[in-house]
Amino acid sequence: MIADLTGRRILVAGATGGIGRAVAGAVQASGAQVLGSYRTDRKGAETLEGQGIRMVQADLTDRAQARDLVKRALADGPLDGLVYAAGNTRDKTLLKMTDADWDEVLALHLTGLFVCFQAALPHMKERRAGRLIAFGSYGGATGRIGQANYAAAKAGTVGFVKTVAREMGRFGVTANVILPGFIDSKMTRAVPEAGWERARADSALGEVGSAESAAAFTAWLLSDAGRSVTGQVLSIDSRIL
Repeated sequence: MIADLTGRRILVAGATGGIGRAVAGAVQASGAQVLGSYRTDRKGAETLEGQGIRMVQADLTDRAQARDLVKRALADGPLDGLVYAAGNTRDKTLLKMTDADWDEVLALHLTGLFVCFQAALPHMKERRAGRLIAFGSYGGATGRIGQANYAAAKAGTVGFVKTVAREMGRFGVTANVILPGFIDSKMTRAVPEAGWERARADSALGEVGSAESAAAFTAWLLSDAGRSVTGQVLSIDSRIL
């Protein structure tokens, strides 16, 4: 058991991606009941269902579906935490980026995050307890060639989550951003080998991170041990920046 989440109910939005899948597994292994969402990866969803994780299909770029996901989570009882791990990329340099490229990335990374958190907050406010976690990216602070949409969304994630932390702290609700750094995932497997070599060279440990390490930290943050941490951007990385 990574952390004690016995009896907790956690929603993992975007549970079939590399990080989301690891988070769902780590949180369940820590004793929580987990509801996960997926958009199109039915095979991945079936794998998680085989592990005892309840899965719901939801397109989080659709506001109604995002709200309904949270509503379905609340229908079964109290919601102790919400982890937003959904993500996508539509990489192009700015001069080649289309409106659709921009809109699809912002809709999933930022608008979906807003809708899910907003839908969960009245319940958490009433209970005077709740944990909200989003995943960010260093690209949101540094910019990244070919990822103006992604970088903008991740920069917005930080500002949004910090605001949630300020507004909701007096109601016992925490909100944090986790920066997993360069990890082995579906998204990074599309990166050329030179990018992997650069990531290893930048690491003090000479290695890239793992979704499992990010998931373990997420489970800790959801536990009682993380109750005093809010409004933070937490780096789970071996690069010294």
